[in-house]
Amino acid sequence: MARRSRFEIYLHILEAVAEGSKKPTHIMYRANLSWIRLKKYLNFLISQGLLRQNTNASTCTFSLTRKGREVLAYYKRLERLFHQEERKVFYPEIYVRYN
Repeated sequence: MARRSRFEIYLHILEAVAEGSKKPTHIMYRANLSWIRLKKYLNFLISQGLLRQNTNASTCTFSLTRKGREVLAYYKRLERLFHQEERKVFYPEIYVRYN
């Protein structure tokens, strides 16, 4: 598996939270990160206003902010756009017609 960029890791964390993983350990497993790295990335996402940390008596959970949802939606639109363009690409030299 190829290494992920920071941007990809940030998006994987946002996706994990958006899909229902609210607790840090669940996010850690969904995003495939170590605990140390997860804390670093969570702190960055919180400082950028993309995630909100909710602390109750004994639990800590995370949720997307409005800005976080917008960033994730924008990424999804770009991803769909690129996948549509990939399907339109036609390489005539690859396709061989057999008679």
